[in-house]
Amino acid sequence: MTSVRTRSDGGVAVVTLARPDVRNAITGEDILEELLDAIDDAEGEPDTAVLVLEAEGPAFSAGGNVKDMAARTGLFSGNAAELTERYRSSIQQLTRIMATTDLVTIAAVNGPAIGAGFDLVLGCDLRLGSPLARFAHTFIEMGIIPGDGGAWLLPRVVGWQRATELALTARSIDATEGRELGILLEVVPEEELHGRVMTLASLIASKPRGAVRMAKRLLRQARHMDLDAFLELSAALQAVAHSTPEHDEAVKGYLERLKSRD
Repeated sequence: MTSVRTRSDGGVAVVTLARPDVRNAITGEDILEELLDAIDDAEGEPDTAVLVLEAEGPAFSAGGNVKDMAARTGLFSGNAAELTERYRSSIQQLTRIMATTDLVTIAAVNGPAIGAGFDLVLGCDLRLGSPLARFAHTFIEMGIIPGDGGAWLLPRVVGWQRATELALTARSIDATEGRELGILLEVVPEEELHGRVMTLASLIASKPRGAVRMAKRLLRQARHMDLDAFLELSAALQAVAHSTPEHDEAVKGYLERLKSRD
């Protein structure tokens, strides 16, 4: 069974979680490996600027497979040392690649995103959802913590105090509150969600590819760097941008448009 479907169109890679039978739980080896491979393939394609994550079925992702937890199979098998290494080499790799990719990542949330599924959404740069979207950090209810790195992601989106409340109560929030908290950029009618996401993705992908990737890199680094180091990086990347054919073409096109108005 194919757990992840991919397609590419006009600089946009669309990755679809396709295991509605398990509510797109991402801790199974097949779906996680296929998801990591799909993102890696998109990163390696120079014509791709944007990665869209969407899901098949009524749920975006249930996160961890609780049946596997109960049976202590797959990701959840082994002793403490083995579990530590398994988390490092599997689900944490997804968090890492989402946090470091130069692709602009957009989530189309069509239903519940729970636990690690919520963290996958939080790892995206832009997040749009239908009124059916719902979010919860449910790790504490299972007597565990966000081993995927979700406690690093959540406060960066909703702030420290709200992240603490959500993580320690496992409270579920709907799409409206998700937008109020900045989890969702927009709430879009269910039948319009895919089209709106693709319109936004295509708009970003229509911009000069190198500049999009470098701008994304700057925005990511701005979270961590002090001003002096950040300005040095900005100057270096700007020098690269000024040297590209895309920059020359953009300037030429702008001047031609100005001339046509005279």
